[in-house]
Amino acid sequence: MARHTTNLTGVIYRDSITNEKADKTYYIRYKDENNMTVELKIGKYSEGVREAYCNAKRNEILTKQRIGEEPPIIAQRKKREILSIQTLADEYFSHRAEKETKINDEFSYKAHILPFFKFYDLNRISKNDILKFTNHLKEKQNLNTKKPIAPKTINNILNLLKAIIKYSLKNDLIRNDFTKYINLLDIDNARERFLSKEEIEILYDKTKKDEVAYLFFKLALSTGGRLSTILNIHKKDIDFTHNLITLKDFKNNSTYKAFLTKDLKELLISKIQNISLNDKIFKSNPGKRLRTILDDLFNMEIYKDDRKNKVVIHTLRHTFASHLAINGTPIFTIQKLMNHKDIKMTLRYAKLSPDSGREAVENLGV
Repeated sequence: MARHTTNLTGVIYRDSITNEKADKTYYIRYKDENNMTVELKIGKYSEGVREAYCNAKRNEILTKQRIGEEPPIIAQRKKREILSIQTLADEYFSHRAEKETKINDEFSYKAHILPFFKFYDLNRISKNDILKFTNHLKEKQNLNTKKPIAPKTINNILNLLKAIIKYSLKNDLIRNDFTKYINLLDIDNARERFLSKEEIEILYDKTKKDEVAYLFFKLALSTGGRLSTILNIHKKDIDFTHNLITLKDFKNNSTYKAFLTKDLKELLISKIQNISLNDKIFKSNPGKRLRTILDDLFNMEIYKDDRKNKVVIHTLRHTFASHLAINGTPIFTIQKLMNHKDIKMTLRYAKLSPDSGREAVENLGV
């Protein structure tokens, strides 16, 4: 490709071909702040670039050098530098509250997202790149079990990537919204297990001497509150006059009311009499002990990865809603008591309702 000088200092061009036709590609040459020669491509004749334009760009750069400012053309080139996932993740996590979920997400990011996208320019991510990432997660093994990563875990990873990019878009850190290409996996692992009345009695009987565990199980089965919700109950949240308790729903970022049963009220009166108004009723997280109790009582013959039938802490919330439905509680009342934002979350309990159609089927006589 022949190189030609022009009548303008520092403006040159090289012969080129565009769409099988002869063309010129223009460059400018100048000394940078370190007295090194820089040759910068400006564009092609076929694109409308002319020698006078190149000369103006060169003079602009030289003028900016003299007054100590960065020339626009250099600034534009810097904007085209690779936008790394680490840059966006640092910003995202720096604005996340210091909670256990943040620690878990940071670990997940470093283990799964960073290794794959480390050398990608995020402004150039395509639909195909996201598909490759999703397939990569499907083929990856869990380091502990040596089994494929669970679909739910894959969805958590994809949702974390989506959250990082949505935050970056909102704060003008990225232009390429590739979250539209992120599709979650279909999962059929909704928990179906709930405790029967007999099992609830067994649970209470086995934990009656464990003040903390017994109170937690009573709260969970009487209010349907999640683990984080129950552990965040303060003395000031309890209204014995109206037999109400204010619960914080961290998933939906809202508060709602639950009703105190007679047994639960008596337990709480005894529990909070020696603590101050702003104290939590649980001083520490008994989660590990609670899981051990549930495992010993109900999971001895259940596979560890059997999400449908394994009894976990969240099963208590599921039990609360299931027995409401069995007792004929209207579905919208269950939605209110569970603080579900979407009625679809509550409708799965409708099949347990007395008017679900069971009696009609049993009376068919076929």
